[in-house]
Amino acid sequence: MNGLLETYTGSMGLSAFAAAGNFMNIFWAVPNGMLAVSRLVMSVSIGEEDRQTLVDVMRVMMRRYLPILCGVMAFIMLGAAPFSGFFFKDHAVPAYSMMVSGLRILPLSMPFALLYLHMSCYGQASGKQLFVNIFAFIDGVADVALLSFLFIRALGIDAVYIANVLNGVVTTIIIYVYAWAKHKSFPKNMEELMVIPEGFGVPEDDRIDISIRTKEEVVSLSDRVREFCLSKGIDSKRSYYAALALEEMAGNIVEHGFEKDKKSHSVDVRVVYKDENIILRIKDDCVAFDPKTGLRPLLTEI
Repeated sequence: MNGLLETYTGSMGLSAFAAAGNFMNIFWAVPNGMLAVSRLVMSVSIGEEDRQTLVDVMRVMMRRYLPILCGVMAFIMLGAAPFSGFFFKDHAVPAYSMMVSGLRILPLSMPFALLYLHMSCYGQASGKQLFVNIFAFIDGVADVALLSFLFIRALGIDAVYIANVLNGVVTTIIIYVYAWAKHKSFPKNMEELMVIPEGFGVPEDDRIDISIRTKEEVVSLSDRVREFCLSKGIDSKRSYYAALALEEMAGNIVEHGFEKDKKSHSVDVRVVYKDENIILRIKDDCVAFDPKTGLRPLLTEI
């Protein structure tokens, strides 16, 4: 890319492209932050065989994240001229107008990138390695470089900016083509677009969710978990230890986490039966534990 820019746009083009890219990196933190949240929830959902939550992550991306990102995109595009002025005080130099053009075109790639990032993350988490590797090669390497090479003589530096947007269009088309190839029809919903395997997920009867809000509810947790495990054919030893582990963890959270502030808290326990195994999950909304508190007495003694 640098070679193309230097050949067809000179040092001014390189400067403008570098400045536009560095400025855009500030705002790329927004979709990357959204992805960080989605990646965590996706990983947990796949581990728990939770099909519904996995689909909901993608729906949140489309319905909540995408509108926010479009707002960020509009903000950059509307402020292209003053933002470029931060880098090039002399508006008469070609690099200034080149950067303005970049900040009016490059943000259009952000909504496409949000979909690409989420689908790529889902592919990695679900073991679709071939899809992810091909996707990664096409994104940027094949699309941006090739399209820039084809159009830079006619469009100058704008070809590189436009290539990034077209790259997003191409990757989005690939997502739909992949789903169509797997289902032999155009995807009609998010599950079909994600190509979630038919065998993924567990029925409601093979999962139990328990919310704990008081100390008294911890007492009954062990019995409910043990009864669920036994009803699924899990041997008594494993059923006992699964129930005991969750009771101890939930009890510690209630004892040490509920009293740290005046807010109401809950502990959410999930037990999943899958392939003759038990998956245990526990989460809470309490103030995070600070490991330094346990070290302070030791450090004081030392």
